[in-house]
Amino acid sequence: MESMYVKNRRIYGDKKMIDHGGDIFEISNKIGISPHNIIDFSSSLNPYGPPPKVIETIRSSLDLIKYYPDRNYSKLKEAIANYVNLPYNNIIVGCGATELIHSIFTRFLKKSIVIPTPTFSEYEAAAKALGLKIIFIEPIGIKLNLEKISEIIKSNEISGIILCNPNNPTGEILDYKKIIEIIEIAEKKGIFVIVDEAYYELSEDIKTLAPLTMDFKNLFVLRSLTKAFGFPGLRVGYALCHSSLTEKFNQTAISWRIGILEELAAISALEDLDFLKWSKKEIFNEKEKLFNNIKSIEGFSPIPSSTNFFMINIRNSEFSPKNLKWRLLSYGVLIRELSSVRGLSEPYIRIAVRREKENFILVRALKNITYSMKKLYPNNPVCIERKCHLKVEDCRFCFCYFYPCLDNYTGGKFIEREDGSFVWSCINCIWVHRKDISDILVKKLLGINAKKIDPEEILKIRKEVLKVMPP
Repeated sequence: MESMYVKNRRIYGDKKMIDHGGDIFEISNKIGISPHNIIDFSSSLNPYGPPPKVIETIRSSLDLIKYYPDRNYSKLKEAIANYVNLPYNNIIVGCGATELIHSIFTRFLKKSIVIPTPTFSEYEAAAKALGLKIIFIEPIGIKLNLEKISEIIKSNEISGIILCNPNNPTGEILDYKKIIEIIEIAEKKGIFVIVDEAYYELSEDIKTLAPLTMDFKNLFVLRSLTKAFGFPGLRVGYALCHSSLTEKFNQTAISWRIGILEELAAISALEDLDFLKWSKKEIFNEKEKLFNNIKSIEGFSPIPSSTNFFMINIRNSEFSPKNLKWRLLSYGVLIRELSSVRGLSEPYIRIAVRREKENFILVRALKNITYSMKKLYPNNPVCIERKCHLKVEDCRFCFCYFYPCLDNYTGGKFIEREDGSFVWSCINCIWVHRKDISDILVKKLLGINAKKIDPEEILKIRKEVLKVMPP
C-alpha cells in the first residue's frame, strides 16, 4: 500500500539534507512518507515509550487545558524530589533539557566556556547565542580529554565547563573521580560546572552526580524525562543544583514554561518506574544483538558504548555518512550522520537501539545497500524486492546513481512490504532509461564515486537534466 501522507512531492535536493537527530517531520515532508512509517534511529529515545499510564493520564486530563499550569510546578518538583532523593528546593524544571542549557548559560555564564569534543552540539549553539568565548578541547581518539580540562581551568578566566555524561554521541561514561576533581578545582575559581545526564536512565554502570549538588554551589546536573520515557513531543526536563542556585534562577524564571499536560505526563512517568526498569532491560538485550549483527556486515565497525545508542565507523564501507543516510531513507530508515560533529576525524554514524523488528529492518537495509552496491544482483542474498524487476538488466532499484531520488514526478513511490515496512520503488520510472537522457547522464556522471558523493551534489545533476528533459 502506497503512503498517502504527501502526494506529488518533487524532491531534487534543493534544500540541504537534515543532519540533526529527530527531525522526523521535516524528513517526512521532504521524502513524502508519513512520519509513522519512518523508523527513527537518529533519536536516542526509549523505543518502548511512552508508558501506557502516561497516555491514560493525558487522555483523562484534556479538560484541564483550559487552566494555566501551577507556576511553581509543586507536584512535579515533589515527584522529581522523590525520584532523585533530593530536597524540593534543589530542583529547577524546564521545557526540556535543551531549554535549560540555554537558560542556565544565560543566567550564570558571562565570559567563556570550556567544551570538550566530540559532544552535543547544542552547547556550542547556546554559547554562541550569548557571545561567549568557547574553548574547545580536542579528544584523545574519541574520548573526552578530562585531564586537559583540569589544566585549562587552572590558568584561564572561565565562567563555565560543560560535560555530557554519558557523552553524546560516543556513549562514553566519564571517570567519576576525575569529574569531582574538576568540580573542586572549578569551585575554588568560581567556575560553574554543568553535567548533562540526559541519558542517565538509559545507561549502564553509571554513577550520578546528583547527590553532590547538596554540597557544591557551582554544580548543575541536567536530566531529561522525554528520553528515558520516550515522549520527546512533550518537553520536560529538570536541573539539580544547590538551593542557592535555584533561588537565583527563579528570580528571573519564565512563568508557565511547561504546559499542564507535560507536567501531568511527567508525574505519571515518575510514578511508573517498573516501566523504566523493564524497558531498559529490553533495550540492552536488543542492543547486544543489534551491535553484533552490524559488526557482521563488511565495512561497518560499531563502537562499544554504555548507552542505548552507539556510533559506527563506516570508513571501510566506502560510503560517506551523508551518502549512507540518504540511501537508508529509501527504506524509511533515518539515522544520525556525524560528519558535522566537531572532534570526530573518522566517518561515523550513530544509531539508537529500537525494538527487535525495527532493528531487523535496519540491518536488512544496510545489507541490501552494501551488497547491491557491489553489483551482486540478481544473486543478492537478502533482497526480497525482486518483484520490482522484470529483467536482470532492469536494475534501477539497486544501481541507479540517483537512487533514491525520492521524487514521484518520474514514477517512483514508496511501497509497503509484506512485513509492514516501506521501501522506495522505481517500478514506474523510465526516465533514466531513455537513450537521449542516458547519453547526457553518462557524461555528467563519469568519474563520480556513487558511495562517496554528497547526495545534494548528485541530485543537483539530476535536477539540471530533468529541467531541460522532463519525463
